[in-house]
Amino acid sequence: MIFANCGSRLPLIALKMIAKPMKKATVTLLAALLLTSISTAQNEGRAARFGIKLAPNMGWVKPDVKDLKGAGATIGYTFGLMGDFMLGENGNYAFATGLLLNNIGGKFTYPSSVAGVKDLESSVKLRYIEVPITLKLKTNEIGYMTYYGQLGVSAGFNIRAKADIETLDLNNDVVLMEDEDVADDVSLFKAALVVGAGFEFNFSGNTSLLVGVTYNGGFTNLYDGFEYTDVNGNKTKVKATANYIELSLGVFF
Repeated sequence: MIFANCGSRLPLIALKMIAKPMKKATVTLLAALLLTSISTAQNEGRAARFGIKLAPNMGWVKPDVKDLKGAGATIGYTFGLMGDFMLGENGNYAFATGLLLNNIGGKFTYPSSVAGVKDLESSVKLRYIEVPITLKLKTNEIGYMTYYGQLGVSAGFNIRAKADIETLDLNNDVVLMEDEDVADDVSLFKAALVVGAGFEFNFSGNTSLLVGVTYNGGFTNLYDGFEYTDVNGNKTKVKATANYIELSLGVFF
Protein backbone atom coordinates (compact mmCIF):
# COMPACT_ATOMS: atom_id res chain seq x y z
CA MET A 1 0.00 0.00 0.00
CA ILE A 2 2.87 2.40 0.69
CA PHE A 3 4.40 1.88 -2.70
CA ALA A 4 1.01 2.23 -4.42
CA ASN A 5 0.77 5.82 -3.21
CA CYS A 6 4.21 6.92 -4.48
CA GLY A 7 3.01 7.85 -7.96
CA SER A 8 6.14 6.48 -9.73
CA ARG A 9 6.77 3.32 -11.80
CA LEU A 10 9.94 1.37 -12.47
CA PRO A 11 11.03 1.05 -16.10
CA LEU A 12 10.34 -2.25 -17.80
CA ILE A 13 14.05 -3.17 -17.94
CA ALA A 14 14.41 -2.68 -14.19
CA LEU A 15 11.40 -4.91 -13.57
CA LYS A 16 12.94 -7.70 -15.61
CA MET A 17 16.26 -7.33 -13.79
CA ILE A 18 14.45 -7.69 -10.44
CA ALA A 19 12.18 -10.51 -11.56
CA LYS A 20 15.01 -12.90 -12.51
CA PRO A 21 16.72 -13.03 -9.09
CA MET A 22 13.32 -13.11 -7.38
CA LYS A 23 12.31 -16.12 -9.46
CA LYS A 24 15.55 -17.92 -8.57
CA ALA A 25 15.11 -17.08 -4.89
CA THR A 26 11.53 -18.38 -4.95
CA VAL A 27 12.55 -21.67 -6.57
CA THR A 28 15.41 -22.06 -4.08
CA LEU A 29 13.08 -21.37 -1.15
CA LEU A 30 10.47 -23.87 -2.34
CA ALA A 31 13.14 -26.50 -2.87
CA ALA A 32 14.51 -25.92 0.63
CA LEU A 33 11.04 -26.21 2.17
CA LEU A 34 10.38 -29.42 0.25
CA LEU A 35 13.68 -30.97 1.35
CA THR A 36 13.02 -29.95 4.95
CA SER A 37 9.54 -31.50 4.88
CA ILE A 38 10.88 -34.73 3.43
CA SER A 39 13.71 -34.99 5.93
CA THR A 40 11.61 -34.22 9.02
CA ALA A 41 8.29 -35.90 8.19
CA GLN A 42 7.66 -38.91 10.39
CA ASN A 43 4.73 -41.04 11.47
CA GLU A 44 4.10 -42.59 8.08
CA GLY A 45 5.18 -39.56 6.09
CA ARG A 46 3.48 -36.93 8.26
CA ALA A 47 5.15 -34.14 10.19
CA ALA A 48 1.92 -33.46 12.10
CA ARG A 49 -1.23 -35.31 13.07
CA PHE A 50 -4.53 -34.28 14.59
CA GLY A 51 -7.31 -35.88 16.57
CA ILE A 52 -10.30 -35.50 18.87
CA LYS A 53 -10.18 -35.77 22.65
CA LEU A 54 -12.87 -36.46 25.25
CA ALA A 55 -11.71 -36.72 28.87
CA PRO A 56 -13.81 -37.05 32.05
CA ASN A 57 -12.09 -35.41 35.01
CA MET A 58 -12.20 -34.95 38.77
CA GLY A 59 -11.50 -31.37 39.84
CA TRP A 60 -10.81 -29.81 43.21
CA VAL A 61 -10.03 -26.39 44.66
CA LYS A 62 -7.08 -25.88 46.99
CA PRO A 63 -7.56 -22.72 49.10
CA ASP A 64 -4.55 -20.85 50.48
CA VAL A 65 -6.43 -19.08 53.29
CA LYS A 66 -6.39 -20.35 56.87
CA ASP A 67 -10.17 -20.58 57.42
CA LEU A 68 -10.97 -22.07 54.00
CA LYS A 69 -10.67 -25.82 53.48
CA GLY A 70 -11.08 -28.06 50.46
CA ALA A 71 -14.26 -30.13 50.64
CA GLY A 72 -13.94 -32.72 47.89
CA ALA A 73 -13.93 -33.14 44.14
CA THR A 74 -16.49 -32.57 41.42
CA ILE A 75 -16.92 -34.33 38.08
CA GLY A 76 -16.26 -32.50 34.82
CA TYR A 77 -15.00 -33.13 31.31
CA THR A 78 -12.67 -31.84 28.60
CA PHE A 79 -13.47 -31.93 24.89
CA GLY A 80 -11.72 -30.62 21.79
CA LEU A 81 -8.95 -30.96 19.24
CA MET A 82 -5.43 -32.22 19.87
CA GLY A 83 -2.36 -32.09 17.66
CA ASP A 84 1.14 -33.59 17.64
CA PHE A 85 3.93 -31.88 15.69
CA MET A 86 6.90 -34.18 15.23
CA LEU A 87 10.38 -33.08 16.30
CA GLY A 88 13.53 -34.67 14.91
CA GLU A 89 13.81 -37.59 12.54
CA ASN A 90 12.96 -40.64 14.66
CA GLY A 91 9.36 -39.80 15.63
CA ASN A 92 10.00 -40.24 19.36
CA TYR A 93 9.50 -36.57 20.23
CA ALA A 94 6.57 -34.30 19.54
CA PHE A 95 5.29 -30.85 20.43
CA ALA A 96 1.77 -31.65 21.70
CA THR A 97 -0.92 -29.00 21.88
CA GLY A 98 -4.62 -28.55 21.21
CA LEU A 99 -7.70 -26.38 21.53
CA LEU A 100 -9.92 -27.65 24.34
CA LEU A 101 -13.16 -26.79 26.10
CA ASN A 102 -12.42 -27.55 29.74
CA ASN A 103 -15.12 -27.90 32.44
CA ILE A 104 -13.83 -28.30 36.00
CA GLY A 105 -14.96 -27.53 39.53
CA GLY A 106 -14.33 -27.99 43.21
CA LYS A 107 -15.73 -27.48 46.70
CA PHE A 108 -14.50 -25.69 49.81
CA THR A 109 -15.90 -24.80 53.21
CA TYR A 110 -15.59 -21.64 55.30
CA PRO A 111 -16.80 -20.60 58.77
CA SER A 112 -20.05 -18.65 58.89
CA SER A 113 -20.08 -15.08 60.15
CA VAL A 114 -22.32 -16.14 63.05
CA ALA A 115 -20.78 -17.93 66.03
CA GLY A 116 -22.23 -21.39 66.65
CA VAL A 117 -23.43 -21.92 63.07
CA LYS A 118 -21.82 -24.78 61.13
CA ASP A 119 -19.30 -24.18 58.37
CA LEU A 120 -20.78 -23.19 55.03
CA GLU A 121 -19.91 -24.76 51.68
CA SER A 122 -19.33 -23.33 48.22
CA SER A 123 -19.10 -25.35 45.01
CA VAL A 124 -17.64 -23.69 41.92
CA LYS A 125 -18.23 -24.73 38.31
CA LEU A 126 -15.72 -23.31 35.83
CA ARG A 127 -15.38 -23.39 32.05
CA TYR A 128 -12.16 -22.56 30.20
CA ILE A 129 -10.81 -22.44 26.68
CA GLU A 130 -7.53 -24.25 27.26
CA VAL A 131 -4.38 -24.53 25.15
CA PRO A 132 -1.78 -27.07 26.38
CA ILE A 133 1.87 -26.49 25.48
CA THR A 134 3.71 -29.74 26.15
CA LEU A 135 6.52 -32.04 25.06
CA LYS A 136 5.54 -35.64 24.39
CA LEU A 137 8.19 -38.38 24.61
CA LYS A 138 7.25 -41.62 22.85
CA THR A 139 8.67 -45.13 22.67
CA ASN A 140 9.09 -47.02 19.44
CA GLU A 141 6.07 -49.08 18.45
CA ILE A 142 5.91 -52.35 20.40
CA GLY A 143 3.46 -54.57 18.58
CA TYR A 144 0.61 -52.16 17.97
CA MET A 145 1.35 -50.15 21.13
CA THR A 146 3.31 -46.93 21.66
CA TYR A 147 3.84 -45.59 25.19
CA TYR A 148 4.33 -41.91 26.00
CA GLY A 149 5.08 -39.45 28.75
CA GLN A 150 4.03 -35.79 28.58
CA LEU A 151 5.22 -32.67 30.39
CA GLY A 152 4.51 -28.98 29.96
CA VAL A 153 2.12 -26.19 30.85
CA SER A 154 -1.34 -25.04 29.82
CA ALA A 155 -2.97 -21.65 29.35
CA GLY A 156 -6.67 -21.37 30.18
CA PHE A 157 -9.09 -18.49 29.59
CA ASN A 158 -12.24 -18.43 31.68
CA ILE A 159 -15.50 -18.09 29.74
CA ARG A 160 -17.97 -19.06 32.49
CA ALA A 161 -17.99 -19.26 36.29
CA LYS A 162 -20.97 -20.41 38.36
CA ALA A 163 -21.22 -21.36 42.02
CA ASP A 164 -23.61 -23.00 44.47
CA ILE A 165 -23.18 -20.98 47.66
CA GLU A 166 -24.49 -21.65 51.14
CA THR A 167 -25.40 -18.50 53.04
CA LEU A 168 -27.49 -17.44 56.03
CA ASP A 169 -30.90 -15.79 55.93
CA LEU A 170 -32.24 -13.30 58.48
CA ASN A 171 -33.02 -16.16 60.88
CA ASN A 172 -29.46 -17.53 60.55
CA ASP A 173 -30.77 -20.59 58.70
CA VAL A 174 -28.59 -22.03 55.94
CA VAL A 175 -29.88 -21.23 52.45
CA LEU A 176 -28.40 -22.61 49.20
CA MET A 177 -28.00 -20.13 46.34
CA GLU A 178 -27.67 -22.15 43.13
CA ASP A 179 -25.90 -21.26 39.88
CA GLU A 180 -24.80 -17.82 41.04
CA ASP A 181 -22.74 -15.96 38.43
CA VAL A 182 -19.30 -15.37 40.00
CA ALA A 183 -17.40 -14.46 36.82
CA ASP A 184 -16.42 -11.08 38.27
CA ASP A 185 -14.67 -12.85 41.16
CA VAL A 186 -12.75 -15.34 39.01
CA SER A 187 -9.48 -14.57 37.22
CA LEU A 188 -9.69 -14.52 33.45
CA PHE A 189 -6.37 -16.35 32.99
CA LYS A 190 -5.31 -19.70 34.46
CA ALA A 191 -1.85 -21.23 34.07
CA ALA A 192 -1.11 -24.80 35.11
CA LEU A 193 1.47 -27.57 35.13
CA VAL A 194 0.61 -30.55 32.90
CA VAL A 195 1.97 -34.05 33.55
CA GLY A 196 0.65 -37.10 31.74
CA ALA A 197 1.38 -40.67 30.64
CA GLY A 198 -0.38 -43.31 28.61
CA PHE A 199 -0.34 -45.36 25.44
CA GLU A 200 -1.54 -45.33 21.85
CA PHE A 201 -2.97 -48.34 20.05
CA ASN A 202 -2.72 -48.32 16.27
CA PHE A 203 -5.81 -49.73 14.55
CA SER A 204 -4.64 -49.36 10.97
CA GLY A 205 -2.84 -46.81 8.88
CA ASN A 206 -2.94 -43.40 10.53
CA THR A 207 -5.74 -44.18 12.99
CA SER A 208 -4.69 -44.60 16.62
CA LEU A 209 -6.53 -44.71 19.94
CA LEU A 210 -5.00 -42.70 22.80
CA VAL A 211 -5.59 -43.63 26.46
CA GLY A 212 -3.82 -41.85 29.29
CA VAL A 213 -3.97 -40.11 32.64
CA THR A 214 -3.23 -36.38 32.87
CA TYR A 215 -2.71 -34.18 35.93
CA ASN A 216 -3.34 -30.45 35.60
CA GLY A 217 -2.19 -28.42 38.61
CA GLY A 218 -2.99 -24.72 38.61
CA PHE A 219 -0.35 -22.31 39.89
CA THR A 220 -2.15 -18.99 39.39
CA ASN A 221 -4.83 -17.63 41.71
CA LEU A 222 -8.32 -18.81 40.81
CA TYR A 223 -9.90 -15.65 42.23
CA ASP A 224 -9.50 -12.00 41.35
CA GLY A 225 -10.17 -9.69 44.29
CA PHE A 226 -12.69 -12.02 45.97
CA GLU A 227 -12.77 -11.40 49.76
CA TYR A 228 -13.74 -13.58 52.69
CA THR A 229 -15.11 -12.05 55.93
CA ASP A 230 -14.39 -14.01 59.10
CA VAL A 231 -16.46 -14.12 62.31
CA ASN A 232 -14.63 -11.03 63.61
CA GLY A 233 -15.48 -8.98 60.54
CA ASN A 234 -11.95 -9.07 59.15
CA LYS A 235 -11.68 -9.30 55.36
CA THR A 236 -9.09 -11.43 53.59
CA LYS A 237 -8.54 -11.79 49.86
CA VAL A 238 -9.16 -15.40 48.88
CA LYS A 239 -6.33 -17.30 47.20
CA ALA A 240 -6.91 -20.73 45.70
CA THR A 241 -5.81 -22.93 42.83
CA ALA A 242 -7.99 -25.07 40.56
CA ASN A 243 -6.68 -28.57 39.82
CA TYR A 244 -7.91 -31.72 38.14
CA ILE A 245 -6.92 -35.20 37.04
CA GLU A 246 -8.46 -36.67 33.92
CA LEU A 247 -8.77 -39.90 31.99
CA SER A 248 -7.56 -38.84 28.54
CA LEU A 249 -9.37 -40.58 25.69
CA GLY A 250 -8.76 -39.63 22.08
CA VAL A 251 -8.44 -40.73 18.48
CA PHE A 252 -5.73 -39.57 16.08
CA PHE A 253 -6.53 -39.67 12.36
